[in-house]
Amino acid sequence: MTQDVWEGHDYLARVFDRWVSDAGAAFQAAEIEGVVVGLQRLRPFAPGLVWYEGLRVASEHRRQGVARTMLEAAIDEARAQNLREMRLATRDLPAVRLFESAGFRRIVEVKWWRGLRVEGGEPARMPEATEARKLWPFVASSRGIELYGGVSPDLNGARDLDATELERLARSGLLRVGPGGRALALLREPWGQNIAVSLLAGAGGALREVLMALRFEADADGLSHVTINLPPGHPAEEDLRATGYDFADAENSAYVYALKL
Repeated sequence: MTQDVWEGHDYLARVFDRWVSDAGAAFQAAEIEGVVVGLQRLRPFAPGLVWYEGLRVASEHRRQGVARTMLEAAIDEARAQNLREMRLATRDLPAVRLFESAGFRRIVEVKWWRGLRVEGGEPARMPEATEARKLWPFVASSRGIELYGGVSPDLNGARDLDATELERLARSGLLRVGPGGRALALLREPWGQNIAVSLLAGAGGALREVLMALRFEADADGLSHVTINLPPGHPAEEDLRATGYDFADAENSAYVYALKL
């Protein structure tokens, strides 16, 4: 079912056992005449929010309405649980058309930037949770923040962007701050051997210091590179180029969508 997804590099095989054993989520299959032809997963990830992921349909059963039927069943189940919103991330254009036709609205578009690891410098500072909450006014007023659509575009689960989210990330060791609190990087769990950044705030020298510090941190941790999600046209593009980052995939974007339930 996944061998022709992303040229055979589908992540589903790596997470399959973990997903099956996760009692906090619903990992569902669709069958036709006793044969599994589709998969999907529903995962509550924040109060009132459910993350939809892993939609797959076997190639010989595509364009037969299987994906739409599965999606509609997932939406019905989320509504039955009195959840307020379903969110998801995708970069697949047929999936985009499916989700938009089902009423999902696009919250944010991001492209991937990459910076290789660099030796010799200090990693960025990780703030305490109480300090992180106090950084929210700076984040809320930083240039380009409106491009994120009010969420942190973590492609594992996009949460509302607020002081509570900064505190949660700090408690999880997923927040990096620059000098004087004038720049921040919000991290997410990576999909590979890299540091993954979901959101940047700040500009100029302070942000460039954080961007370089992330490359130093990747080297110190034995990782290959830093990956950063950034909305097209964000003012941090100039700072990324100045600190040795470039597009990891200039042609494609990922999108976060939401559906009010």
